[in-house]
Amino acid sequence: MRKNFASRAMGLLPFFLVLGPSCSLVYDLSPDQCGTNDDCAHFGPGMVCNTGICACGNKALCGAGGSGATGGTGGDGGTLFGGTGGTDGGTGGTLTGGTGGDAGSPPEVGGSSAVGGSGGSTGGKGGSGGKGGKGGASGTGNTGNEAGAAGMTQGPECVTHKDCFTLYPDDSSANPRACVDGTCVPLKSPDCPVVLPTYDNGQWNALTSTDAIILGGFAPLNGLSLDVIGRNYDLALDELSHTTGGVWSGTTRRHELVMVVCYDFYDTQAQLLPPAQHLINELQVPGIVAALRLQDQRYVWDNVARDAGTFMMMSLYSDNALMNEPDSGLIWNMLSGADALSVTYQPLIDMTIDHLRLNGVLGSTDPVKIAHIEATDEPFLADTANYIEANVQFNGQSVADNLSAGDYDAVSVLSSYADPTDQQGTQATAATEILSFKPQIVLGTSVADLVTTILPYVENNWDDSTPRPFYILDALEGSENELKAFMQADHSASHSATPLYKRVLGLNWPSAADQTLNNLYQARYKKKYVTAAPGYENYYDSAYYLMYGVAAARLPLTGVGITKGLLRVTSLLSGTPVVDVGPGTDMDTYITQLNMSASSKIELVGAMGPPAWDDVGTRQDPGSVWCVNPGGTYYFDQLRYDAGPPAKLTGKIDPVNCFTFDGMQ
Repeated sequence: MRKNFASRAMGLLPFFLVLGPSCSLVYDLSPDQCGTNDDCAHFGPGMVCNTGICACGNKALCGAGGSGATGGTGGDGGTLFGGTGGTDGGTGGTLTGGTGGDAGSPPEVGGSSAVGGSGGSTGGKGGSGGKGGKGGASGTGNTGNEAGAAGMTQGPECVTHKDCFTLYPDDSSANPRACVDGTCVPLKSPDCPVVLPTYDNGQWNALTSTDAIILGGFAPLNGLSLDVIGRNYDLALDELSHTTGGVWSGTTRRHELVMVVCYDFYDTQAQLLPPAQHLINELQVPGIVAALRLQDQRYVWDNVARDAGTFMMMSLYSDNALMNEPDSGLIWNMLSGADALSVTYQPLIDMTIDHLRLNGVLGSTDPVKIAHIEATDEPFLADTANYIEANVQFNGQSVADNLSAGDYDAVSVLSSYADPTDQQGTQATAATEILSFKPQIVLGTSVADLVTTILPYVENNWDDSTPRPFYILDALEGSENELKAFMQADHSASHSATPLYKRVLGLNWPSAADQTLNNLYQARYKKKYVTAAPGYENYYDSAYYLMYGVAAARLPLTGVGITKGLLRVTSLLSGTPVVDVGPGTDMDTYITQLNMSASSKIELVGAMGPPAWDDVGTRQDPGSVWCVNPGGTYYFDQLRYDAGPPAKLTGKIDPVNCFTFDGMQ
């Protein structure tokens, strides 16, 4: 089992104790060392000639030689390798050298013991090695003593997961173990308490009967209970297990897929290390599906996953820096980045300007004024703001030129992620600046603070001598409850102003244009968990793509192997078989085909729609446009991006539930 090899300091004896009271002497061990006592004088006082050999004749003067201090016993080794034996045996006096310290005795492989002491007529005995370790060398002297015995070699604890259940019968039902590099490793940890699929918990047939492939996951957990995200992982694993009985991954037998799920959110990022290390270092999972916040994605990647070569399927959004990371394709994202999403802003702004002109808010030749509320602390939103300012044009010129002309105002804020209660005052300052600037359009690239703090202040304090602004919000603007509170507090009517819900549009990641698969998935989710959960298909799909990547890879699994497998199952080449996620005969047919032919490819279509990745795992979906009704209920995907040329938005804002958008092209 591979672990972080944290150094353990071995206990060392004090220097003076190791050396002991004796001094170092070199003895001539040839025959006829002496003829008279005088021949032995150079060996020290009290030495006499005894049948041709110099020996001690007066113990008061030369004695037996102080035995070198025994070397200290070696400290316990780590999980794999025992520590080296303690300090070497001390140097002997005139007779016997000290005994070398034994090596440590860890669970598996011992280290080398210390060397026996040098010195007297008999060299010190070498210390014994730990299990599987190397015995110490004998000491030097007139007569060398034997080297220490080598430790016993210990074989692997297990070969299959089932072996671990045999070795640990008492608690395996509650504490299942997987065989990892010959060692039984608990699947669960305090930070990773859930194993999927849940239907098999307690029985563990999926784990033991097919020597399952272990994967990892991060998701919100309430103790041992899954929320909607974890349930989507569970549904995907359940469906594959019951439909196919596992994947082949280049072998001649099926392997079930088991996922260990860890908590996804902690007070500090350092707390993410234990669950990440449990999955990646201890269980050695080759791939992880991760519902981690952007900054936490980077932290886990930088500190654990990168060096281990672990594949990571990110269910949530990422920033440009992580998407452009030179990661050998080991990071894939279920949601497109800011640049891909933001191509929708230009046609939406153009249409909004047309809408305002047609409704008399702007004259036919009047320049439009746009304010932009930019959160500087959130990388994805900063990427979005950078894209807008580098690429969007209005009034026939760039954002920079509009800034110089006084028709664009960039208002920086710390979002509620970084400053939940606006202690720095940036949100209040932003609202005041907008009131002063009097824009016709306000772009928002921040989070909940837009609809809980900044825009309510603008609405409550607007000078009705000019029309109230039209708001275009970003994909992270807040939850449905927060938007509802903002919409339901609208008092535009009392100011004879256009109702708020007719002045709000926003961007989001698009759902599938064809909702057939999504509707089927939603029905299966509701059947299993009773309550419907629309809008979570990116989590369901992320588990499926990871599993199919494993199916198309080859054992022994690696992160790079999964990446190569995913490229095989997300092919958009003409003539490639189209396969739908979810249970059905196609699943078993094509999982088998992926195993039989290493060159076979499929186009795996998810509940989110066709696979829209490039070859390094960056998704390229442009944003779609949502609207809201007076009560704050979202209506998604009202307008969709068409790259053209010319680039445009297609579809129609719902005139019944939302409003008539006169900017339609």
